[in-house]
Amino acid sequence: MRTFVLATILVSQAMVFTAGAACDNVPSTKMEYACRACHSNWYHVCRDALQSAPDAAEVSTYPLIATRKANLKYSDTMNEITMMLGVGILPGEEREAISHCKEKQEYMDALTAIRSCLNRLHGSFRSLPLYGMVAADFALTGVANDLEALINVG
Repeated sequence: MRTFVLATILVSQAMVFTAGAACDNVPSTKMEYACRACHSNWYHVCRDALQSAPDAAEVSTYPLIATRKANLKYSDTMNEITMMLGVGILPGEEREAISHCKEKQEYMDALTAIRSCLNRLHGSFRSLPLYGMVAADFALTGVANDLEALINVG
């Protein structure tokens, strides 16, 4: 909950800056250019994630919004996994596969953990809704990571 509140505050502040009160010497870009900077497989994920974002904004606005959405999406997936584990509806193999879905803080750690989870689910469990949830988490986290890199370049 704290993460959600903090992310909401950060996104709100970013929106204030992009509404015309932006700081001097802070690079800005268009959403289209930001999404083109993402891995080509994630371009449409980026566009979906940033659909509520302003068309042009400070570079930091887009990673903030994508990170907030990635955190919310990942939280939903983790809640679903926790519920499945608690109810005991998962067979042993699937339970072992999703044990690789852990909460991580840094983008690269998150991408590695989610990729590990996805790889474990890929074979026998690809048809399950959970696979789609984890795949969406991976893509959205990748978008947040790629957009964050724009800040370091700018």
